[in-house]
Amino acid sequence: MKRAMALLGLALLAAGCGKSGNSTAENAAPAAATGKPADDEAKGCIVAYLGQCGWQDVQLTHMVDQPEVPKAAKVTEEAWAFTFTATYTNVVGERLTSENWVAVVTRSSGKPCVKCCFDEARHLVGGHSGEEIVSDQPAIVAPKP
Repeated sequence: MKRAMALLGLALLAAGCGKSGNSTAENAAPAAATGKPADDEAKGCIVAYLGQCGWQDVQLTHMVDQPEVPKAAKVTEEAWAFTFTATYTNVVGERLTSENWVAVVTRSSGKPCVKCCFDEARHLVGGHSGEEIVSDQPAIVAPKP
């Protein structure tokens, strides 16, 4: 038994020593991606975004590039728009389909991410619009007890 354990230990040691830690190519961080994301990347981040909205079993059944990013997206960085159709299960458990929705995709630290998403009526889905109205009235503050 001791010999088997010693042999196993030597095998693990030999496997760990086989790698060279001096290679600069192995230690270099991958370069941040730039430019328009590939279709698979865009689909993945759209599915992840809809999943964060509480929807489950999200499946993109159709996705195409949209020539223009909607002005309501208010993006300042490079962005791309995709029109898509998705089926999903909502928080109540109903299986639904969304058609002709638009996702605005940008890059954050080289990774694609959805900046915002609009339904077929071009209403914002899953977030605020950034167009909150600021009133000239002073804020109402609760009295101190």
